[in-house]
Amino acid sequence: MRYIGCKAKLLEHIDTAIEQYAPNAKTVCDVFSGTATVARHFKEKYRVYSNDLLYFSYCLQRGTVQNDEKPDFSTLKSIGIGDPIAYFNNMATSEMECLPQERRLFQNCYAPTGNRMYVTDDNALRIDYARNIIEQWKNSNAISDAEYYYLIASLIEGIPYVSNIAGTYGAFNKFWDNRSYKTFKLYDIPVITNGKNNRCFNRDGVELVSKIEGDVLYVDPPYNGRQYLQNYHVLETAAIYDFPKLSGVTGQREYEGKRSDFCLKRRVIPAFESLIEKAHFEHIILSYSTEGLMTIDNIKKIMVRHGVKNSFDVIEIPYRRFKSRATKHSGEIKELLIHIQKERTW
Repeated sequence: MRYIGCKAKLLEHIDTAIEQYAPNAKTVCDVFSGTATVARHFKEKYRVYSNDLLYFSYCLQRGTVQNDEKPDFSTLKSIGIGDPIAYFNNMATSEMECLPQERRLFQNCYAPTGNRMYVTDDNALRIDYARNIIEQWKNSNAISDAEYYYLIASLIEGIPYVSNIAGTYGAFNKFWDNRSYKTFKLYDIPVITNGKNNRCFNRDGVELVSKIEGDVLYVDPPYNGRQYLQNYHVLETAAIYDFPKLSGVTGQREYEGKRSDFCLKRRVIPAFESLIEKAHFEHIILSYSTEGLMTIDNIKKIMVRHGVKNSFDVIEIPYRRFKSRATKHSGEIKELLIHIQKERTW
């Protein structure tokens, strides 16, 4: 999934940092999990806590991080649906026309029927049909919570593959991208099994880090002023499916209570210090960009103040090493992995 700040290309560097600073780590927390790429990767070695304020991110985590294996959908099998993903993906769009128009949230809000072009009308119907049926299965106890979140995660993962956007959902393209003409399908997501009782949260990360504890806290907060819900509101609505009141040409949903202080220049430094101070983790590894709202001096002062003496360290990774598309400024931009160790006082 395309996502602002996605760290898929940085995983080997994060692994190296953890092995260097906390070689005996058993529990790792990804407190700003986003697409859950890093949290899923951590499952290969550690017990994982993951968290994000956005509900669609929580669904991705809940379906693939807290779930420790792909669900078997035993109740659905008893009524003849052996594989619900194949059930939806193999169904003709014409078979979904039975869904009442008032239940077609995506078609009415994000497709040409609703005067927007995030997805085609056909793909919007496929999304709506699957989302409605998944909810019906949950309400009738045909699927468990684990099965429900896996299916919601599979639906969310499939949407970007047919979305008519340039990268985020801040706006839709004025003309249809070739991607848009593909048929929407739920994505069959692999689930890593580690038997370590992994847990996921949908909370403010600053408040969460004092409620749980572990060996390594991986912190990958927003870098700039772009609020994530504005850029991923379509996926958030797919996850919640609450028929919200939308506004403007781009169909933004209300995001009061979902604003991150890490995207606000006047609030980011106090928010960051509060997180570092409250964290009940022995090692903290911050992933941050030299383009971010905080300077390296801001970061160093805070982390040194709350860390063990001489534990502060910085690993610099050239921009081109983890970014798929270079820019004219790429030689000046670096991704930083910054470490401190904390005294265990909790």
